[in-house]
Amino acid sequence: MSSKKKAKKTIEPSIRLGSARSHAELTNDFVHIFVDDQNLFWGVLNSGQSFGYRVDFGRLLTAASKDKDGKTRFVKSAYIAGVIPDDDSFWKIAENQGFTVRRGYLSSSGGQQRSKQDDAYLITEITSTLYEQKGPSTIVLVAGDADYVPPLIRANEKGWRIEVAFIERGLSSALDPVCHLFRTVNISAIQYLSPANSR
Repeated sequence: MSSKKKAKKTIEPSIRLGSARSHAELTNDFVHIFVDDQNLFWGVLNSGQSFGYRVDFGRLLTAASKDKDGKTRFVKSAYIAGVIPDDDSFWKIAENQGFTVRRGYLSSSGGQQRSKQDDAYLITEITSTLYEQKGPSTIVLVAGDADYVPPLIRANEKGWRIEVAFIERGLSSALDPVCHLFRTVNISAIQYLSPANSR
């Protein structure tokens, strides 16, 4: 019985369709990625990982940019609500690909206040993307929170394609009516590996 449970944890990430109305014809194959790092981190902890787990945002970006067939798409912009360490592979990928990076609100107070302000900034950035970037294009949300439904409703109205890339735990069912595709991300595939452990 325990071997069955173990086998279940190693299943490849799944892909399923959401129930959003059809998007308009896309003007490009670019993706705009929005990451709620606190929402993701708490989901990782709820999946049984320790507080020592660290997300590698570069590996996360690569996973989130893939289409349903596993092909990597060009990242036009990435917004990370939180802190990206200097040694993260994200910076090298951003430099090589030349996409726009926007960083979230960084408050010294931390805690719940920072989390809520990060959410608000992320929602603002999604809305700005809809009006300032060429579209309709594709938004990839790395979050499982229902707080993001309102800007995604607006994205639906403007004909954009909406995808959610998240881990197995913590995904709100409220996202289903506004999303076209859900893809689970394997926790081990986005974990930071120190140079000594990546060999």
